[in-house]
Amino acid sequence: MTLTDLRRNWRQILHKLEYQDTLRVMPYLLASLVAAGTSLLYSQAFFFGEEVALHVVENFHWALSLSITLTMIYLSWYLPYRFAKQAGGSGIPQMLIANELDPASDKPLIRSLIGIRTITMKIIASIACVLGGGAVGQEGPTLQIASGLFYRIGEKSTKWIHQLSMRPFILAGGASGLAAAFNTPLGGIAYALEELSKDYFNNFKTYVIWSVIATGLLVQTVQGSYLYIGFPSLESISWETYTWVIVTSAITGILGASFGSILFSVHQKRKSIQSFTRLSLLNLGCGFLFWLGITFISSHGVGGGKMLILDLLFRDGSATAQDILVRIGGPLLMAIAGAAGGLFAPSLTIGAVMGSFMAQIVWPHNHHLLIMTSMISFLSGFMQTPFTAFILIFEMTDRHSALFPMMLSSAIAVGTSRIFHKKSFYDLVKEDFLHQHHKNSGQGSPQQ
Repeated sequence: MTLTDLRRNWRQILHKLEYQDTLRVMPYLLASLVAAGTSLLYSQAFFFGEEVALHVVENFHWALSLSITLTMIYLSWYLPYRFAKQAGGSGIPQMLIANELDPASDKPLIRSLIGIRTITMKIIASIACVLGGGAVGQEGPTLQIASGLFYRIGEKSTKWIHQLSMRPFILAGGASGLAAAFNTPLGGIAYALEELSKDYFNNFKTYVIWSVIATGLLVQTVQGSYLYIGFPSLESISWETYTWVIVTSAITGILGASFGSILFSVHQKRKSIQSFTRLSLLNLGCGFLFWLGITFISSHGVGGGKMLILDLLFRDGSATAQDILVRIGGPLLMAIAGAAGGLFAPSLTIGAVMGSFMAQIVWPHNHHLLIMTSMISFLSGFMQTPFTAFILIFEMTDRHSALFPMMLSSAIAVGTSRIFHKKSFYDLVKEDFLHQHHKNSGQGSPQQ
């Protein structure tokens, strides 16, 4: 056999491998490792920012605290406004919109939504927001960041692996981003099924699963097999407990959907404001009101709220009406201000404080369970993704004994919330953007 024959045979082997899943999965694995490493660094910086903000609020002179809050929240809006508009808001709508666009004809628009420039500015702006104490979470930006990294690596991979579709990279990136944000691999898969993929899942399920596994392996190797929330103690579950689970889940589910509807109204109102001066004044006004809340009402309004959830579940803490006020008002003020940061974790925190407050009134015997189910039901109402909501809390807490109440709360929440609100906040923003895109040849800007 000649050297020419060997080369020809080698090319034939490579040509056959090129169409096998074994080779096509490699870019997904590479993207998973890059996204996981980036997500770990981003999360550590984000939570450090929360600690710094809380220290500033509790220990610094009020004038310095006010100056830091106003400056950081302003920068969180101004930097995306000036350098990458799609870096504003939570990040999840941008990812969902990118998933709906045509990768061939809408490449520039997709890059504006999840490109490297956008996700770099998202990291800077969201960390600036939380340094100012902003009531935002890291998970929305993490999903946008991960999907952007997956998309970029997918683009590069098409040069040496043919027949690669770009849309699965965005979907797998979003799923891996959620898995990395909360250390919940099953939650990432559930989110891909419910929100991201819908009809496409059968075409790329292998890639999503491998991407989530790779991300989970790296995250757990670095941080250990930890639980995002922990292992709360629960009392035995009685039929009376189920009754209150149903009641509180219906209430928080409706409130979650209403919260999303209000946020969408805010999104629409902000779109009508074109003046830079008015937007600046609006941001500063919201920043001032937010500072008043976390300084004089409750410092529990700082950040995404993870520490407050841990306090309610493990340190016998109990939520007050003031906590509910700042936890609802904070994300709303951040949305009005146009700050960059997620809504996922703040939604969980709102559910937790509502569950704790209602448990004190109606069923203190098993208040930890009502906190957990209220987190699920509020998130289910807000996102309209019941399966994802209960899977996330189940993975975060590892409470098998509460699995059925968790499933029940998500089902009740979605069923009751859809009576009043048919679509989630994210779906409304996505549909509004796509409508404007088709109407105005791609002109539009989702800012939440």
